[in-house]
Amino acid sequence: MIYIEQLRYLPGDIWWARIFDRLDEFLHNYPKLPKSSVTESNLPLHIGTKVTIKNYNTFLRNYGSSGYKFQFQINSDNCTGEVYIIGMASTVHEDVVLRLQRCFDVPNNGVIDDPLIVVSGQALHNDPNGIGVELAPDATVRPNLAIVQKPATSTRIPPPPGDVDGNPCARIMCEVAIGQNVGQLGQKCFTWMVEPYIRAVISIKILDPRPGVREPGTGYFFRSMTAKLYRQGMVIQRWDFGNVRKYSNDPLGDFNNPAVVLCNTPNDPRFQISVPISEVFWDPPSPIPPNYVPYYALKERLLGIWYPMDFFENI
Repeated sequence: MIYIEQLRYLPGDIWWARIFDRLDEFLHNYPKLPKSSVTESNLPLHIGTKVTIKNYNTFLRNYGSSGYKFQFQINSDNCTGEVYIIGMASTVHEDVVLRLQRCFDVPNNGVIDDPLIVVSGQALHNDPNGIGVELAPDATVRPNLAIVQKPATSTRIPPPPGDVDGNPCARIMCEVAIGQNVGQLGQKCFTWMVEPYIRAVISIKILDPRPGVREPGTGYFFRSMTAKLYRQGMVIQRWDFGNVRKYSNDPLGDFNNPAVVLCNTPNDPRFQISVPISEVFWDPPSPIPPNYVPYYALKERLLGIWYPMDFFENI
């Protein structure tokens, strides 16, 4: 009998849900996702004009996991903006993001439940510039609540920032780009660094593979990437890495020339990045004491004092 009732009312429920969705779209100016397929060559793709910040945030929460990366460009009225698709999910993109997440999870020493370091994906944060727009990084690293309290219960004055769900602000952000251009990628990284609680940003720009040629023996694509590390109070670090020189017209020649420095073996210190684990637990009193060093309890449960990250595995 219950099954029959479900069949009787479910179609009507779906019909009304669709009516309410269309009415909501009619009353609110939301960005519109493309109905046809999109390729990297179509990007950036304009999908919304004069969209309010509130409507954009609603759209982002509803469609942030749609496989697209969005950008909100504020208009001169400081109330509305233009919305673009600037990136798309792909196997290469997701593999690099997953690799970064796994690297940041290493210090947890295999702990799955309630780890001291919380590594997640697109945790929404407010734009540090204070305009009210929500932003989604590709990966985030934040402290466990056992060490750093939620902003709402923190005894710090003023209270520290958090993500949109009330968790502590991520201390490390990761941005990975394929179709997104270098200027857009760099601007977003600089935006994150406006917030002092964000201690580091790692960006990786993945260039297209070289067409028509692959590594002898392995069959791997020839591809180059650029990584940057932004840290508070420090000079930006940059690495051009891959199995071919950036912009080279002779991938096979580079590959067979021992004089050309390529990222083609693991554990090469020239292609490794390090971030102190302590940065994840940065939670200073106000005013910040000179030479403040983050202290975190239970650190004996963590493995090492630096995040190990080898660019070779990202190729």
